[in-house]
Amino acid sequence: MLDNSAFVLRRRKLGKARIVIPSKTEFEKLVATLRRLDVRCRDAADLIEPLAYSGMRLAEATSIVWGDVDFKAGRFTVTGGELGTKNHEARVVPLFPAMRAYLERMRSTREIASDALIIGIGKATKALDHACEVAALPRFTHHCMRHYFVSNAIETGIDFKTIAAWVGHNDGGLLVAKTYGHLRDTHSFEMAKRMTFHASAQSAPDLP
Repeated sequence: MLDNSAFVLRRRKLGKARIVIPSKTEFEKLVATLRRLDVRCRDAADLIEPLAYSGMRLAEATSIVWGDVDFKAGRFTVTGGELGTKNHEARVVPLFPAMRAYLERMRSTREIASDALIIGIGKATKALDHACEVAALPRFTHHCMRHYFVSNAIETGIDFKTIAAWVGHNDGGLLVAKTYGHLRDTHSFEMAKRMTFHASAQSAPDLP
């Protein structure tokens, strides 16, 4: 054939994939389920927790070593290991309370070396699928834990620019705002329900 018949076809626009974000209850149920299953699933929990507590991508989390963590200064460095981060820039991130508690628990159970990997497995796809099925949860992936971190940060009131720096975006928060802006709107409407003060006719003083 000399002509490509596909040239006359209109390009089909693909819809955006729906973001699946675990609720706090679902996340706790997922971790608890992984912990009570076999040893391989317990290792998966050790991977899922730091993803949710830091917002790191999978490759970033699985390459972090103990030498990247500075407990005294309250921070850790995300380098991405040999391949680097997605934007090829290392970033220094605060040691969030949940992340600190996780790391302190991990170092209390093993011998620590500065060049030793903190997480012993590279992925937990099968364990996640199995745990979600056992616990009757939606199918959560590694990346859903990153969404979980960002959504919690938004609900806490952290600005988009700060969140973007934490998760490794160099756009000043534009992508976070575009992707997760509806979460802030939803949270705002929920918070608005607390604004219940008003002038009650019953409490108004009698006028002379």
